[in-house]
Amino acid sequence: MKESILKNITQVILIVFSVVLGLYLSERIEDRKNEKESTKLLLKIKSELNENKKLLDYWVPYHVEMVESLDSLSNNETFIKNFIKDKSTLYKVFTRETIMSDMPANDTWDIAKSHPLIVNFEYDELLILSKIYKQQEATYESFPKMIELLLAPDLNTKENASPNLQLFKNQLRDMASRELQLINYYNQAEIILKYQNN
Repeated sequence: MKESILKNITQVILIVFSVVLGLYLSERIEDRKNEKESTKLLLKIKSELNENKKLLDYWVPYHVEMVESLDSLSNNETFIKNFIKDKSTLYKVFTRETIMSDMPANDTWDIAKSHPLIVNFEYDELLILSKIYKQQEATYESFPKMIELLLAPDLNTKENASPNLQLFKNQLRDMASRELQLINYYNQAEIILKYQNN
């Protein structure tokens, strides 16, 4: 009888141990899978940030150069007179024939924000990523207004030429200064994201 009880208790213990071990291993496998998926997600975000930074490295010096040109031209009476006569006089400041052809992307971040695996990111990673993408949004929110201003039929009328030129210059200056802050955030992200994954 004692042997039978001992045998049954041993079997119960083995069954309980097997179930607990199975649950633990299953949980560990799921955790590893989530870690790998989180790493993939973070790599995609890093790739997006890298492309965004390259884009800004190309456009920011140009924007700063345009602001400097507009600073000198907006006080030049000959330029203002020519601008009133012909709107395209302003476009000669656009040495690349446009203000900006592409803007930094945020598609990967938008997907990541709603992904449950984002909880596996470190706090510092989430903080810098949040700063970057908020700064991107703030930097380019005035861009459509700038384009609208450039396309306005009264852009270069006698009474509007100087104020519109000043308004465009100020909007461009604001965008360029925000872009510089954005580059600073990109540089911080490079350090934080590399550090977190080492």
